[in-house]
Amino acid sequence: MARSLGVPLAEAYPQVAAMWLQERNGGLTPAKATPTMQVAVWWRCAAGHEWEENISNRTAMPKWKNGDVAACRECIGYKVSYSYPDCGHTAMVTPEAAAKKRGRCWKCQQEWWQANEKRLKKELSTAAKAAAGRAGKLLDGVPVPADVPEPLVTEWRWWAAKHLQGAIAAEEQMGREGRTDEVLAQVTEMAARLLPTKEAAGRAAADGGVLRLLDQAHWAEGWLHQLTGRVARRVDKGTLDNMAWLLGEILADWSKRAAEAVAADRAKGHGPPATAEVTRALTRVVLSFKDELVRDTPLAPFARAYKDLRLPVVPDGKGRYGRADVVVWVPGGPNFVIEIDSAPNPASVEKLVFARDAGAFPLWVRFGKGDIEKIDGVMILDIRDTVRSVCEAEIAR
Repeated sequence: MARSLGVPLAEAYPQVAAMWLQERNGGLTPAKATPTMQVAVWWRCAAGHEWEENISNRTAMPKWKNGDVAACRECIGYKVSYSYPDCGHTAMVTPEAAAKKRGRCWKCQQEWWQANEKRLKKELSTAAKAAAGRAGKLLDGVPVPADVPEPLVTEWRWWAAKHLQGAIAAEEQMGREGRTDEVLAQVTEMAARLLPTKEAAGRAAADGGVLRLLDQAHWAEGWLHQLTGRVARRVDKGTLDNMAWLLGEILADWSKRAAEAVAADRAKGHGPPATAEVTRALTRVVLSFKDELVRDTPLAPFARAYKDLRLPVVPDGKGRYGRADVVVWVPGGPNFVIEIDSAPNPASVEKLVFARDAGAFPLWVRFGKGDIEKIDGVMILDIRDTVRSVCEAEIAR
């Protein structure tokens, strides 16, 4: 039945008003209060349970009241009184929450964590490392489908072990009972569906170019090639030459600005940039290659450039999947897979050959000493002179 907003609580809900704990509510009375007031007051049921709650909440009719507007949460078992042993606070919680037997209320737990965060992180890290053996034995008992490639199983074990070790540490250091079983169920479920489907790889290749596997970003077009075995048409040499020329122009423009910055640093007494610094700078420049490719075209808002996308290739001597330094995805066209190296790197050759076979534009940017291999269908961009001019730049006198 509809209740008038101006009708006093005592008249509109006499059964609720009967639970009003007047000695704790000051001058406010059921005769003065209205059913929709957003004011917290104290209540006491016939069984003696006391609690503080807004008047508007008390007159609401959620499912747990089972049609009785004056129902007491504690009397019907919807909530129970729980005293936290470590902080001494008492609160009304669900029976499920009480069963977890937490030591502190939420507020006290946050304060305790802030005061002990540094120490706890160190202890959790130590406990997680110590749990490696136990995590490994648990994973040995998890079935993995026979059709999953061994490198992907290796990736899964690395991913699952990390999560399991953290769960074991959380149980030991934080008392989170059942966390190991919970995470073991999650990694077991993941093991059953490790291998991506052709459909999933195809959708990812057409929509952004990234396939998510085990919390890692993978090159979707590479996985589509791996799963289907299709032989893609190679990009012709003339097109590769044009792409290499465009990237070379971008790098030449960068070298002028970089040389000025390096010269200014050397004038202040700084030495030439280290190889790692040059590599990072080149990576940023190559990522901007995407903007030049689609400049003034309708594709500009949709093209993407990614750093360190994984490929389904395990270079010789490595234990896990390799990563492409830069991948540029343009809707409707082949992807660009670009490696940046200061010295000959056989792993880069393997990744670029795979990218070539998957139908991508494979470009290898090289700026270090050593012979530059000729690779069929892979464009090699030698920028040793460009980088040397940057590193040796000096202020004109």
